[in-house]
Amino acid sequence: MDIDLVLDKKLHGTIRSFLQSLEYIQSLYHLENTGGFSLNIENAIFQKSISSLRTGASYLSNQEKFELEKQIDFMSSGIYDLYTLTLINQGRECIDLILGKIFSLDKNDRRCYAGAIGSVNNFFDDLIEAYDKILKQSSGKNKVFSNNGNAPAIRCIDVFSLAGELNTRHKPICVFFSGGSPENLSNLSRMTVFINLYTRRFALISKEIAKKYLGNYAIIDDLDDENIGRLLLLWLRGHDLGHFYGEDLLMSSMSELDRAYLILHELKSDILSLYNMRFLADDLLRGDLLIKAYTVSIAEMFRYIRRGRFWSYPDTASAFLTYSYLRDGGSIRFDKLTEKFHVDYDRLETDIENLAKEVVDIFALGGVAEADRLLNRWGDVRELGLHDLPDELKVLDDTSIPHYIDFNFITKDRILLGYD
Repeated sequence: MDIDLVLDKKLHGTIRSFLQSLEYIQSLYHLENTGGFSLNIENAIFQKSISSLRTGASYLSNQEKFELEKQIDFMSSGIYDLYTLTLINQGRECIDLILGKIFSLDKNDRRCYAGAIGSVNNFFDDLIEAYDKILKQSSGKNKVFSNNGNAPAIRCIDVFSLAGELNTRHKPICVFFSGGSPENLSNLSRMTVFINLYTRRFALISKEIAKKYLGNYAIIDDLDDENIGRLLLLWLRGHDLGHFYGEDLLMSSMSELDRAYLILHELKSDILSLYNMRFLADDLLRGDLLIKAYTVSIAEMFRYIRRGRFWSYPDTASAFLTYSYLRDGGSIRFDKLTEKFHVDYDRLETDIENLAKEVVDIFALGGVAEADRLLNRWGDVRELGLHDLPDELKVLDDTSIPHYIDFNFITKDRILLGYD
């Protein structure tokens, strides 16, 4: 699918330099993959990237040039973690260039150069602020799982160009987590969300799954990209906060679960995200938006499940465990005759609350045996989904619906070739 954005023509010279800088980052990534990488080559190419950025700054007015050059100077000494360089136009932040090194979990946990450019999307700022405010104000035992003010700041951009590891087909969507500490990318003090890719992926994959296999599909049939983005971002925000809750309460013995711990950690985040949504209903999810938010989350759950190989992917295993719990609780029912899943939304909230309590108790008490029982309640998670999806979930492995979407960033080519 093509991704294209309309950009201010006055900024094309500077944006062009950003894109050229990203080309150098792309070349560093490829050198890392081909074995032609050395410290001297890395430094030389990185400095070319910096030089391109300095050229781009020269197109700007005095104050905007000064602000950009200050950021470039900071970056010029080298980057290990991710660094965001922001272009300001008429006093407003308008373009983000993100450069740095990320973990490549698919290639022996090595670090690799990566980058992205996107238009700053401020539409969601108030939404995130309101979400955090509501959770902070909520009080009372077992009423809400709050982050106690530790949530990372979210920055949304409509990406129009990617480089490096993010260009591979199996990663059309990425969330950058960046903390300030060069040694610790898991410090979630800041995250950048490529919101246009999220919504397009949902429209092209998850919505098709819901349309074909979800009996309650009609309620999200009329969702436009803006509202899909809102609901996905609210789910993501809740998922993010779920990573914090109970983190420090976990007993050290849980680390022995290794990958099993990662799966349960993902399950905790997923279920707390759904659990927190009900507390947003009156303020952010008025009318039928709460039901739509649940439906969007279920559609995404099915998208994760169809990946299979649950032991290999914690988020996939989490989706399977959530589905199995909801099915056993009666909130999701599969009709073999029509091959559709039907959701009882009243029952859904009860099941979500029960699962949230069970998972949080496991983390709070450090119950290794209880964790193992939950993880393997519906079969050996090491074997499940290794060859075929279990039971009725096999219908989701539908070849007519793509598993992944490869995006073409045509804005990049138009700027490089069409605006000289």
